[in-house]
Amino acid sequence: MQIQNMKLPKVLRRPTLPSNLPSTAKWLSGEGAGSWFVIEEHRHNYTITRYSTEGNFECENNFKKSPNLDLESEFKMTYPSHCSIVTVLQKAKKIKLSALAK
Repeated sequence: MQIQNMKLPKVLRRPTLPSNLPSTAKWLSGEGAGSWFVIEEHRHNYTITRYSTEGNFECENNFKKSPNLDLESEFKMTYPSHCSIVTVLQKAKKIKLSALAK
């Protein structure tokens, strides 16, 4: 079976930050979709929450803290990023965060 004229959805541009999300929320654009990520640093881990384009809660998990990630410096979200793995690009390095076992 051959698929003809198949077009991939366009990459969704960064929308206006929903009012219920903090200004630190990071946008990750995808094909036809996208998500906001909020990273909160705690003493021994991060809590990362993912929200829809409109700011609706999608998922939340606790992640192992990385000595390579500086939340005070500029960074952006990249792939793969979902509810179990989150990848951050900072200073031209990919930093992969893994969810803690529940």
